[in-house]
Amino acid sequence: MKYAIFYFSPCGGTKSVADIISKELGDAPMQELTTPSMNTAIDHDTLTFFCFPVYGGRIPKPMYDRMKIISGDKTPCVPVAVFGNRAVDDALLEMSELAEKCGFVTVAGCEMVAPHSIDPQFGAGRPDASDKAKLHEFLEKLKAAESFSPVKMPGDPGYAKKKSAALPLYPVASKECIGCGICEKYCPAGAIKGKHMRTVPTKCISCMRCVSMCSTESRKVPAPMRLAAHLTLKKLCSERKEPKFYL
Repeated sequence: MKYAIFYFSPCGGTKSVADIISKELGDAPMQELTTPSMNTAIDHDTLTFFCFPVYGGRIPKPMYDRMKIISGDKTPCVPVAVFGNRAVDDALLEMSELAEKCGFVTVAGCEMVAPHSIDPQFGAGRPDASDKAKLHEFLEKLKAAESFSPVKMPGDPGYAKKKSAALPLYPVASKECIGCGICEKYCPAGAIKGKHMRTVPTKCISCMRCVSMCSTESRKVPAPMRLAAHLTLKKLCSERKEPKFYL
């Protein structure tokens, strides 16, 4: 069986899961979607994994544009939702339906935990040995399958009408900013503009990639907002969540 892995990973958590999947599948080829890439057609015989982070129970908005470059031919696919130890909510169903519009057929799915992009202490050290063992068992079942059948992912079909649970946190540049432009260049949402590297709130997806890439640590969410977010996440993310698998 052939495999393909696509991943959207602004801060590296989703890539860590995609790396595990690739290794388990004999170093299966991976293609990054965090930055725009080339058009890719996947044939009917390639089991394809779409790995993505969950933001407020939804897929990242840029995924809709990124998926336009990928086309399947009734190709079996596995959406892999990576979340920061809160919840996946409707994200698996949303990704499944988006993939199906691009010519794929959802045959399995999974939910994996990685450090929360806003407050990495939640989900720290994940995926751990227990997570990896469960993922290994799931992938072994897929590798052993002689054929695949469509599988419905969990979620509310009316997700598009629901308000996102994402925390609206917008990083800003402090006076220590040297104007290198790295944050603007690599922002997956194109939400950083101008010589002062200002964040455009209507475009920002609060992925924190700019914060994680800033070499001078001058790009941050304002302290009062960070504290409010921490207190909210502490209530929602402190209890350990386990991976889930759908076959």
